[in-house]
Parts: sequence; C-alpha cells; structure tokens
Amino acid sequence: MDEAALPERLTLDQAFRAAYFMVDQYVALEKNPDDGLVLLWAYMKTDPARWDDWIDSVRRALSDEDADQAWLHD
Repeated sequence: MDEAALPERLTLDQAFRAAYFMVDQYVALEKNPDDGLVLLWAYMKTDPARWDDWIDSVRRALSDEDADQAWLHD
C-alpha cells in the first residue's frame, strides 16, 4: 500500500496496533533483536496496564511537552 492510500488520522486503537506491528516486524526480522525491544514487544501483547500507558503517551504527545525534540522528526 502506498502512502497516498493511507489515512491522515488513526484511532487510538489503530495507532497502538500500528506501533505493535512495527515492533513485531522488527523483532521478526532481526536475527538477535535487542532484549529491551523483545520485552517491549511482550509487554505490548500481555501487560494489562499497556492501554493506560498508551493513553498517557498519547496525551503526552498531544501536549507539545516534548515538541522541541528534533530527532522525532528525522
């Protein structure tokens, strides 16, 4: 699917699933994925607090609290 066919906005659930799929894809492709990334992958699948943590992260992103971090836009 090319970028032109992608929506500009996602629901919270769609965005979480996209983040999970990105981590899942990386873990699957790497011969020896980083332990921290594997733990994040497992956490995103199983930890009951993951949704609350996700909502808190979305709120932080929307607050412009860290908007000056140029590396986010590379």
